[in-house]
Amino acid sequence: MIMAKKTTTKAVAKKSTTTKTATKKTTAVKTVAKKTTAKAAVKKTTAKKVVEPTKIGGEITVNGNKLMKTLQKEFSDKFEYLTLCFIIDADRLKSVNVKGINTNKRLSEVRKKNSNEEISLHGRTKVENIEKYFWDELGIAVQIGICNYSGHKHYFPVGTFNSMTLTAANEWAKNAGCKKVGATELKQICSGTIF
Repeated sequence: MIMAKKTTTKAVAKKSTTTKTATKKTTAVKTVAKKTTAKAAVKKTTAKKVVEPTKIGGEITVNGNKLMKTLQKEFSDKFEYLTLCFIIDADRLKSVNVKGINTNKRLSEVRKKNSNEEISLHGRTKVENIEKYFWDELGIAVQIGICNYSGHKHYFPVGTFNSMTLTAANEWAKNAGCKKVGATELKQICSGTIF
């Protein structure tokens, strides 16, 4: 009997060891917010600004229908430190007491010669070639000048300045401390004594 009792105890013990409470491990499911970095497709539409040739390094065209003051403005917009001065014939090639002419007229109204050649002014054109072209082809006296140089409101440099390209002459004037050409300066070179 003792034996049987042991067996029962073993059986009970065995039973109690095999009977486990099943504990279910539950994991909380985290809601993961998906980070969306999708960028809104923005189509970049930029209206192209109509830029005058003078602003982008293009050429300035010269034709008979153009007002002289318009040509002067285009020239000084492109070459900020230079002026294109229309002067009386008698003062051509002078460097002092140079008188300007009325620039409210068209080139066709003041030219003394008709030319089939068309000129375009650009950065590679030499100062002396512009002055020569206007005289030889159109019979109009012009000089390239600068403003606020060495105590002068307007000045016509001579010597090596004339053999410079417009780009080089403009840079030279900038480095020499000359003033940028604006509406006031353009008005001053339209008539009367410029320099």
